[in-house]
Amino acid sequence: IDFTELDEGPKSVESGYDAVLAAPDTVAKIIAAEKEGVNAVVIDCMGDPGLIAGRECVRIPVLGPCQMAMSIACTMGHRYSVLSIARSTHAAFHRRAREYGTAEKYASTRSIDIRVADLRTQSELLRERLAVAAKIAIEEDGADTLIIGCTQMFGAAQKLEEDLLAAGFDVPVIDPVPLTVKTAKTLVEAGLSHSKHAFPLPARLRAEGHSG
Repeated sequence: IDFTELDEGPKSVESGYDAVLAAPDTVAKIIAAEKEGVNAVVIDCMGDPGLIAGRECVRIPVLGPCQMAMSIACTMGHRYSVLSIARSTHAAFHRRAREYGTAEKYASTRSIDIRVADLRTQSELLRERLAVAAKIAIEEDGADTLIIGCTQMFGAAQKLEEDLLAAGFDVPVIDPVPLTVKTAKTLVEAGLSHSKHAFPLPARLRAEGHSG
């Protein structure tokens, strides 16, 4: 597994505006990855910036953790909730649930109100607030499956599952990053990628002789 960071874009994606700013360099990195012989790309952001455009430009699998987590959540229970960083993200997650065809099982988004930049330095507060938000999602919103709503909360899912089980809630918590990486590996091994009929190469790139 190789990692690369954006050269241009916001420090974090916490709004639709941030996602738009992150998309151009994300797509450029996806195109470069295919040219370098990379087998698949995982976008490390729950905003899935550049997901559709990236798929249009290449033939290798391009996966967004939000889409993947929501899709898998629908197979694990009857209703799922997203545990996000801020209330400002709620509408975006609801919109993505509709776009990804999972809205029927979408219960809610609950937030912990910790900035992305502070997640790594506020580990105990993160754990406490995730537990509170999760219990509200389960008890008030009817969720039976939970999704960690920011890839910078990587590793928090297991602790949250433990805390919820101790409180009497036996529900799965999806950590989008490892799930999406392992799914990408599976797709590569199975020789599968997204449909180019669904995500055709843009005319501009076709005219430039791009083979994506």
